[in-house]
This record gives sequence, structure tokens and C-alpha cells, in this order.
Amino acid sequence: MNSIAGSPTFHLQLPHSARLQQPTDMADRSPQTFGELMAAGVMGVNDSQQNATAQVHELLSGGDVSQVEVLTAVQKADMSFRLLVQVRNKLMSAYEEINAIRI
Repeated sequence: MNSIAGSPTFHLQLPHSARLQQPTDMADRSPQTFGELMAAGVMGVNDSQQNATAQVHELLSGGDVSQVEVLTAVQKADMSFRLLVQVRNKLMSAYEEINAIRI
């Protein structure tokens, strides 16, 4: 851990599905817009929800999946959904604050 002025620095490791894919040649592609980033985030949350649902169905139908895997997938989907809701709440709060500014 590196520290600056006595404060520890933590590095956040995102899951592979949450990492942005970097194009091989940056000149061929314009940067992603905020809307595209949000859409990718929502799609990632949807994918994790669908994965958790599929694993629950597989467990209930007697498939070859362990309870630990299912619980982990469900918890991951729940946490990603809660994070998405918090991001939405912050965005709505920022929008309302900007909207209240009078020129």
C-alpha cells in the first residue's frame, strides 16, 4: 500500500465485466459518451441478474451447481443492483440541484 501524507491508498479491482474495453487504436474510435457508459452499466447489472436467476433455476431443477455458487451470484447481482440505484439517486440529486440554479 502506498501512502500520501499518512493516508493509505487503496486500489479498486473491477470485475472483468465491469472494465471498459480499450480499443486497440484510439484514433479510430471517439471516446465513449456518458450515456454509453451508463447503458453499459445497466446492461452489466441486467446480465448479473439474469445469471443469478439462471443459477437459481438450475439449482432448483437439480442441476450441477453448488449452493455457494448460487449464493455468490445472487449476492453479486444484489450488490450491483444496489450500486446502480445509488448511482441513479446521486444523478437525480445532481440534476435537481442543477435544475434549481437560477441564472
